[in-house]
Amino acid sequence: MPRRFRNSVGPAVRRLRVERELTQDQLAARLTLAGLENADRVWVAKVEAQIRSVFDYELAVIVAVLGVKADELLPTGKVLKRDLSALQEGER
Repeated sequence: MPRRFRNSVGPAVRRLRVERELTQDQLAARLTLAGLENADRVWVAKVEAQIRSVFDYELAVIVAVLGVKADELLPTGKVLKRDLSALQEGER
C-alpha cells in the first residue's frame, strides 16, 4: 500500500527543530506563545509524522517561530512530484 500523508512540511519542521536543539515540547511551547492555542507535543509530533494537516495560518506561525521562510519548509519540485498523489489522498 502506498504511503499517504496529510502535509508536506513535517520532515522539514522536524529537521529544523532538531537543528535548533529544541524538544517537541519546547517547540510546542513557542508555538503556543506565538498564538497557536492547540499546539502541544502531540500536535508537533503529528505534524512531523505527516499525520496532521497544517493550515496556512499555522505554517505562518511555524516559520516565524523557527525563523525561516515558508519555502524552506516546502518540498522541492522533485519531491512534490513524487509525493503529490499521496498528499492529495490526504489520509494515512
